[in-house]
Amino acid sequence: MPMRKAIIILMIIIGLATSHRAVGQGTDELAAGETGAKIERYLNKAAANGYAGSVLVAQKGKIILAKGFGLADRENGVQETAGTVFSIGSITKQFTGAAILKLEMMGKLSVHDPIAKYFPGVPADKKEITLHHLLTHTAGFPDALGDDYDLTGRDEFVKLALGSKLKFVPGERYRYSNVGFSLLGAIVELVSGKGYEDFLYENVFKPAGMERTGYLRPRFDKKDLAVGYQGRSRWGSALDRAWLADGPGWHLRANGGILSTVGDMYRWYLALKGDAVLSEAAKKEYFAPHVREYPDRDSYYGYGWVSQKSERGATLIWHNGGNGIYNAFMGFEPASDLAIIVSSNCAGKISDDYARRIEQIVFGTVREMDENALKEWAGTYRIPSGAEVSVHFDENDTLIAAYGAGELLRWLAASGKEKVEETSIYDRRVRDVITEAVAGDYAALAAAWGEPLADVQKRAPGFWGGLERQNGRLAGFDVLGTVSRPDFFLTYARLDLEKGPVFLTFVWEGGRLSDLRSSESLEREFEARSAAEFSSALIGTTILFEKDGRGAVSLVLRKDGGELRALKSSRAAVLDSVPASAIYSQSA
Repeated sequence: MPMRKAIIILMIIIGLATSHRAVGQGTDELAAGETGAKIERYLNKAAANGYAGSVLVAQKGKIILAKGFGLADRENGVQETAGTVFSIGSITKQFTGAAILKLEMMGKLSVHDPIAKYFPGVPADKKEITLHHLLTHTAGFPDALGDDYDLTGRDEFVKLALGSKLKFVPGERYRYSNVGFSLLGAIVELVSGKGYEDFLYENVFKPAGMERTGYLRPRFDKKDLAVGYQGRSRWGSALDRAWLADGPGWHLRANGGILSTVGDMYRWYLALKGDAVLSEAAKKEYFAPHVREYPDRDSYYGYGWVSQKSERGATLIWHNGGNGIYNAFMGFEPASDLAIIVSSNCAGKISDDYARRIEQIVFGTVREMDENALKEWAGTYRIPSGAEVSVHFDENDTLIAAYGAGELLRWLAASGKEKVEETSIYDRRVRDVITEAVAGDYAALAAAWGEPLADVQKRAPGFWGGLERQNGRLAGFDVLGTVSRPDFFLTYARLDLEKGPVFLTFVWEGGRLSDLRSSESLEREFEARSAAEFSSALIGTTILFEKDGRGAVSLVLRKDGGELRALKSSRAAVLDSVPASAIYSQSA
C-alpha cells in the first residue's frame, strides 16, 4: 500500500521462535526477563509519546514480549492488547505469494506462466507479463488505479488493469505495484475455483492455526479492532469502510487489508519454519532476493518479502504495510532466530521505527543518550532572517526538526542535487494548482494527476473545502520550493489559514502528481551521532548544539561546507506536530 512506496525501511527482524504457546487472544500479556522488561519500558515511553499498537518479540524458541500499548479506541477507553485486531496492510502480499506457490505445488500453475493464460483478451503490451513479474513488482503496472475502498468487483478490476498504461516494458525494472498483487489474487480465484479468502483459509491460515486472520471469515467484532487516528482525528477501522459482500473491493483485495493479531502472525512464522504450508523448494523460491528494489539501496524483493542486511550485517527478511493512518511491520532474522511483529494505529507512529529500536535493545546496540542534555537542546531556534526551527526528541532519541519557511528547505529538506530548471517547473505547477483550486477550478489539479477533470471534480472539493472547514478561511499561501529524491520530487506549500498554517506536500513521479499530503508542520529526522551532534544521511545535513559561557544555547546547521547558526529563543518547542500523511491521493 501507499506507505510502502513513500517509506523505505531501515531494518529488522523476526525469526520467530518455535514455542507453541498460545499468543494473541487478549489474556496473555507477557514481558519476560530483563530484555522483555527493557523493551516494555521503551514501549511504555513510546505510548506516553503518542504510540498505540501491539507488539510481539521472540527469540530462540521463547516469547520475550507480547503486549499492547496505548489505546485501541481513545473515545471508549479501550486498551491495546496482544489480542487487538489490526490491519496488516501490504504484509497481505506474502499471503498472496504463498497462495500462488501453493497452487504451483499442486501442479495447477507455474510462476513463469504468462497472465494471458488466465485472462482473455490481454493487450499486446501485456502478453509477456508473467506471474513472476507480478510477484516481484516488475510487470510495469502502476501502484494503484483507484481508492482502497472503491467497491470495484474482480472482473471490473481486471478489465481496468489490462486497459491501463504500463510504466515500462515488463521485466525491465522494479516498481512497487498493488495492482499486480490484486491480479494475482484474481488468478488464485480463477485457478482454484474458490474465493480468495476461502482459498487462503483452507490452504494457508488453517494449516498454520491462524483463526484470527482474514477479511470476513473470522467474523470480527468491530470493538476488537484498533481504531486508526490521524493526529487528534478519529479515522476509524477497516470495518468502518465500505466493503463488498465477500470482502474489500479489488483495489485492496490480495494486495492489502487483511486483519490479524500479533499472535496469529507469530503462528504464520512458525508455519514457515516448517512445511505446514510450503515445501522447502517453495520457500526457497518465496524468500529469494529476486530483484533489486532501487539502484542506490541494497534491498531485494522476493515473493511478498524484502531481504537486506541489517546494521549488524545480518540478513533481514521483512515487509511492512499501511495506509497513511495505521501501519504494521513483520520481519525475521534467520541467523539469530529473532522475531519482531509491530502494529500501530496512529499516523506518523511508524511500526518499522519501533521494530528497529527493539532489535537494538535485544542486541545491546542502543546508543544511550543523556536525557538532561536532550531536554536542554529541545526548544525553538531563530535564524538571522527570523525564520524558526523547533526541535524535540522522540522515544528513540531521534531529533525532530520542525520548520515552516522556504529558506530552510536547503538545510532541512534538499538533497543538494536539485536543478533550478526542474524545481521551478514544479513550483509553478503547484502555484497554479492552489490558485485555481481555492477558486473552485480543478483543471490544473486534474492535469497534474493525469486524470479526467470530471473524476477530479468529484473528489477534490471535499479535500479543499475540508481544509477551510477545519482550519478557517484562507488568507494566503506560499510555495516554499521543490526538492529532489532518487525517484521523485517533493514540492512544499504553506497555506495560511485562520487557525494557523497547514502545509501541503506534492509528490511528483514521472512528471505527474502521485500523492498530496497535508500536515501541521514540516519535519525532518536526525539520528544521534553524539550527545550534541545529529545528522541526516538522506539530505547530508548535520545539526550541532553549542552552549556559550553565559549558558546561551545555539543550533548550528552544516551542509555542503556551509553553516547556518540559530539562537535558542524563549518560545516552547513544537511538541504536538502531526507528521505528513496522505489525505487525498489516487490510492488513498
